[in-house]
Amino acid sequence: MAKLSAKKLLAWVTIAIPPAAFYALLGMSLTKLPFADDYNSVLEYLLKWKTESGFQHVVQIFTAQHNEYRLMFENAIFGIQYEILGHANMMALSIIGDLFVIPVGIVLYLMWKDFRHSDEFTVIAFIPASWVLFQLQYASTLNCAMNPLQSVPVIFFMLLTIWLAVKQGWPAFVGCLLSMVFCIGSSGNGLFLIPIGCLLFLQRKEYKRLALWFVVGATMSVIYFTGYNFHASSTHADHNVLSSVRHLSLAYGATFLGSIATKANPKPAILFCIVLLIVFLFATRDRLYKRNPAVYYSSLFFWTTGLAVSGLRSDAGLITALGSRYRINSSVLVILMYFYLADKFHDVRIKRPVLIAGVSLAAIVLIAFTYESDKGGERLLLTRRQKVRSAIIRWQRHEPRPPVVANGPDDFTVENDKKGFYEPTEPILSDSIHAGIYKLPDPIY
Repeated sequence: MAKLSAKKLLAWVTIAIPPAAFYALLGMSLTKLPFADDYNSVLEYLLKWKTESGFQHVVQIFTAQHNEYRLMFENAIFGIQYEILGHANMMALSIIGDLFVIPVGIVLYLMWKDFRHSDEFTVIAFIPASWVLFQLQYASTLNCAMNPLQSVPVIFFMLLTIWLAVKQGWPAFVGCLLSMVFCIGSSGNGLFLIPIGCLLFLQRKEYKRLALWFVVGATMSVIYFTGYNFHASSTHADHNVLSSVRHLSLAYGATFLGSIATKANPKPAILFCIVLLIVFLFATRDRLYKRNPAVYYSSLFFWTTGLAVSGLRSDAGLITALGSRYRINSSVLVILMYFYLADKFHDVRIKRPVLIAGVSLAAIVLIAFTYESDKGGERLLLTRRQKVRSAIIRWQRHEPRPPVVANGPDDFTVENDKKGFYEPTEPILSDSIHAGIYKLPDPIY
């Protein structure tokens, strides 16, 4: 028994290493400065918030639109923070968003635990999931005010919704409905939960739950699209969100979902996505939707999201599907497919020397992957912070922008720099400072 406890303790320590490194690196690259979408989604939003009161704030939370999205969840957080502090604290918002990766990991563990293997195997087999989730390939999603409060919560609430949907009892189902509401409020792709949930309840022949699910989903759809601006696409030439159907691209969706397997070349991502798709098809044939519906239907959510994102973004070229901010989707999908494989081959008997060699090789690959991902992500975050800081200082001094120069061969911030993503957005910054909504830190960092 003591030996078993020691193994589990060692496994939990191994699971804890990646998140510890993950948050240490994030902590060393935090900034109090706004970046890119932070200007419109946070500061401009609060400029309007300050001029309104009472029920107008509720209306603003539900109707404010950022490009194609209505980000109700983060809108509420921005407004609540302003009411408490009297100003926007960019660093605090960044930290809140970054911390949402932890509940993502917790729900993934609960899904894996539902396969009902022994406690020892459950903990040990979860180690790779921790190392794949807590790494900085998706660094550009993090350490800013807007992105992590959209991209990470939508995944957390999706996973939580589907995990609760398959639990017995009405308290779990009520929690499932509330979580769906938060998921849709986090990002537009949360709407895909509605048909996926309908499919889940139909498959399980839970018709009362299906009816209630449909009513809540339809209500949220009406709320989401009331007064919605369908001509707010940031990539289509006609700026029409509805025209996304004509821009669907399997290659773009595959690059998006397989992005974890490459740096800047779409081909390995597409090939890896094909592998993931084959695994998913085998999981469908094996009726994973019955053995562990939470894992199956969560995976289906990502396949749906990948195709939908291609409709919105494919005009920008395949290379944009490899953007760091998207890679958390690829990471979580890989974890879900790994769960299926780990369960399927759990009872396969392998000779001890072969098993030791295989596990050792897998450990080396996993450690190298996480190390390289963390190193590259940290470099991206530090470079981004430095460029944002320099841009703010130039803005203070009324100095012109210098020529864009890469900091090295792996400086993936150059294209964003050329597009002016690191420059302050005026007059939003000046208006926010004058209105007391935002105060530049002293010193600038």
